[in-house]
Parts: sequence; structure tokens; C-alpha cells
Amino acid sequence: MPTVVHMIRNFLPPMTSFVRNQIMNHVAYEPSVIYTEKNESPLFREISSKYPVYNLIGSRFSQWVCDHMLVFTADDRKRLSDRLKTLKPDVAHIHYGVEAVLFAPVLKALNIPALVSFYGHDCTAFPARAYGLGGYLLRKNVFGNPAVKVITAMSPDMQNDLLALGCPPEKIRVHYHGIDTFQFSRPLANSGNKEVTFLMISMLDPKKGHDVLISAFAQALKETNCPIRLKIYGKGELEEQIRQQIALTASDRIGFFGPLQFGSEDHYNALLSADVFVHPSRRSATGEKEGIPGAVIEAMAAGLPVITTRHAGIPYVVQDGVSGLLVAENSIDELKTAILHLASDAEKRQSLGLAASAFALEHLDVRKKEVDLETLYDEIKNRSACR
Repeated sequence: MPTVVHMIRNFLPPMTSFVRNQIMNHVAYEPSVIYTEKNESPLFREISSKYPVYNLIGSRFSQWVCDHMLVFTADDRKRLSDRLKTLKPDVAHIHYGVEAVLFAPVLKALNIPALVSFYGHDCTAFPARAYGLGGYLLRKNVFGNPAVKVITAMSPDMQNDLLALGCPPEKIRVHYHGIDTFQFSRPLANSGNKEVTFLMISMLDPKKGHDVLISAFAQALKETNCPIRLKIYGKGELEEQIRQQIALTASDRIGFFGPLQFGSEDHYNALLSADVFVHPSRRSATGEKEGIPGAVIEAMAAGLPVITTRHAGIPYVVQDGVSGLLVAENSIDELKTAILHLASDAEKRQSLGLAASAFALEHLDVRKKEVDLETLYDEIKNRSACR
């Protein structure tokens, strides 16, 4: 069986929840994993119990060099080279362009063909890092690297971002990695005449648009007699700011409930007890964009109507008025109007949710996307074998 080595930073969610799906659903390839940050997360325990994993960082100093200077020390580079010579992979799959800056030069030296997957931050905010140094490193170490045969973009929007950065068009393939849609596809609770619950689950990060949602929902509460409620789950840098903004609304209809463990019963129950999922993504002040937010696809698979934005790859998976409602980024008024629309129209909520679930199960499931991914592996492996 041909082999693929996955190269990642760490096993901490949410960064690797989608990587986990790709590793665990291989059919024709035998995976192993090389990573640069040690941790004991549930994802680490799951993957390491089934496949070989290897931490190549040898010291705290070399960890600092790796994280802050985006290079390997001589010892770590040798350790990586020795590991790859032992594995003899047919293909290397590097997750995130930032990690490719680290790994790809070693793959070039060993003549190991590689696929690099971009996800959002790495082709929007990272290129501007250190006055454009990030973009230079991508062009030097990744885009112009002969070992990097294929670069995947999650959507045509991301493809355009990569082209603008100087990525050769012949290397780019549009490929969305998919999620385990059946994991989230469960019968929704019958809402009956109860209040309409709006839900947001995400990292508490500026590009997620929590402040816009809280403001829009506070206005919607003033303009409707429908019993509506907003529940926000997540963790991150904006927690205190979000708590303060909710407190200023003086409404007990808007609540922050902290983090949810991905894939837990609490996670499923939050989705299954909601009526509408909201995710107002936007470009951050640093220029960072999403790819296709996994939380949106999970909600679609669960049969929830989604209110989200015309942002990055989202319009390629959410059809406005058919499987969800799309509003402009940062528009409190448009978001408020969409909230009021779905709050008062149970039939619309049902039709959008059914269409969203059908689309996710048919087009966004990791098992089907895995076939496409392994086809790319075959292309890379066979092309390299012919040289």
C-alpha cells in the first residue's frame, strides 16, 4: 500500500479537527504523522493509537526557533531527514502554508513529492507578516519549490488569493477537505411553539464577528415579539470583550456559555436543540480571512438553517435563500433583518435546514472528499515516478 506522511504543527483543535478527518479516513494510503509541538490532546491520543506519530523537535530552544523564526535547527533538520528516509513516503501532505515554509525545503533536498493544503490565515494574514516576509517565504520555500507538486485551495476565492501571492496556477487544485457529516446528522428536536434559539459556536476570534452578532441580536429583540434567544459557545482571546458586550445589552436573552469540546455530547446537543445557526465571518483588521468554516458545515449537516456572510469560501457552500441566508460582512442591519426573518418563519427555517443537510451530506462529506484527495496523491506519486 502506498504511504503518505502528514506534516502538521500540533494536534490541538480546532486546527487539526479537519486534519484528523483526512488522516482517519484514508482508503488506499497508509498514513503517518510528523509534528512540531507536543501535546496530549484527545486527537493526539486517537491518532497515535492507530498510526505512527513523530515529534521532531529536540529542545525548548529549537522549539522557539521553529515557532518564531520558521526554520529548523541543524539537529532538528537532521532528525526530520532521518525520519523521512526511514519512512520512505510516496507523498508528503503538509497542512497549512506556514508549516510548508518549514517542511518543504527538507522535502526538496530528499526529492519527496508534496501536496500543501492552505486553509485561510496562511494565505491572507501570514503573507503580510514582518512587512511582507511571510509572502516572500511562501514564494521561496513553497510556491517555487519543485518538490511541491500540488497546492490545494478550499474554494475559488482562496485560489484567487494564492494566485495574487504568486502561486503558479498549474499547481493549484480547488479541494475542500470535507467533514464527517454523518457524525452531525441526527434528528433535530421538535421545536413546537417554544422560543426560537439562535446558536453560534466558534473560536472567540475577531474574524468570527461576535460583536456584530450581539449588536444585531440586541436590535432584533427590540423589534420582535417572537420569543428568541441567542447562545454563544467558544473560547479565545475575545472572551472578556464578549462578556462585557453581552452585559451592556442588559438582556437575559443573550448568553455566553464557554467552550464546547468538539464531538462531545454537549456539542451535539447544542446543535440539536437550536433552531438557527449564525456565523457572521468577516475579514479581520489584519487581513485574515476564513477558508470555509467547519462550524458552518457541521450546522448544515445537523439540518440547521444557517445565517452567515458573503465571505471567502462560504458562498460556494451556502446558497442564499436555498440552504441559508447570506448577509454582507459587518452589516448589523442585514444580520438583524435575517434574524427577524427566520425568527418569524418556521416553514422557511425547515426548508433551509433540509436543503443545507442534503447539500452537506451529498457534497461536503469527508468520505467522498477523501476519494478526491487520494486521486491527487496518485497524480503526484505517478508524476514523480515518471521522472
